[in-house]
Amino acid sequence: MAGDKEARYTTGQIFGDYLLMLIFPVILSVWYYSTAALSVIAVCLVTSFVCDFIGSIIICKQYYLADFSSICTGLMIAMMMPAGIKLYVPVMACGFAVLVLKIPFGGGMRTPFVPAAAGFAFAAICFKNMVFDYTVGREYMTTVSLGSLLSNGSALRITGLNVLDILTGNIYGPMGSGCILVFIGCIIFLFIRRRSALLSTLGFIVSCVVFALIFPRSNGYSAASPVLELSAGSLMFASVFLVTDYATLPTHTPNKIVYGVFCGIITMTMRYMGAFEEPVCFAVLLSNAFSPLLNIVTDRFISFVSKGKKGEEVTADEQRA
Repeated sequence: MAGDKEARYTTGQIFGDYLLMLIFPVILSVWYYSTAALSVIAVCLVTSFVCDFIGSIIICKQYYLADFSSICTGLMIAMMMPAGIKLYVPVMACGFAVLVLKIPFGGGMRTPFVPAAAGFAFAAICFKNMVFDYTVGREYMTTVSLGSLLSNGSALRITGLNVLDILTGNIYGPMGSGCILVFIGCIIFLFIRRRSALLSTLGFIVSCVVFALIFPRSNGYSAASPVLELSAGSLMFASVFLVTDYATLPTHTPNKIVYGVFCGIITMTMRYMGAFEEPVCFAVLLSNAFSPLLNIVTDRFISFVSKGKKGEEVTADEQRA
């Protein structure tokens, strides 16, 4: 983050921004799923808080609730879960995220991987059938999730009716990550508050759109493929809340775009070829591992160019002498 204007932000400011953006998915999830959503949100918040507090005591570190990192981690995991899931699943996901990914590395701004992505990936591996079971809730425009329909190559077309459903999140899927209008608002918020992080979001979305256009999974109108892919699962949610994680973003501005593009390509490749309906969290974790390599390559290139310029200056001075 060195050199960025946002680098001067405190942990509380950064996660405070996330918390503000998370308010709207949380409200929608409660609107659509009522007490089922409230139960998942509550256990995620309590588990994240308790694990963070106990973990801080274990490593002899003063606990600061004001950094909001554990609250954001809990809410992110909750929003990617289906409503009505057995509550021990999000409890284990949040516990893994905080105790294994956050605490050992010293906090939310020092983790090499996004804790929420790791927590959800852990739950997906251990409880695949439950994590991707979206049958709890009310009546929707389809009987299965949009991601499942795309995975099966179903013939899907965009109509005026289901466009409204997609824009408002009125479809089967994770309880808080399906409303496109909310994430458009979040992207505008990022543009105002943290434009540097937004570069990764844009790189991610553009790569997903291009991939969907070239390789449409739906047997319907292929031009609708990007809209369907962006609306399915937690892809847009990840573009705002996971891909922009400051602890894992590359340092240099161009690298942020490359990072987002890389994550988008991995996500779409795993959607087409992987074993999970929504693999975006796995793609984010792979991209986290790729981020330090981008920094190393760029730093060495800058160092090489700088040495070359110094050598030219020395040669010019010798000629003048």
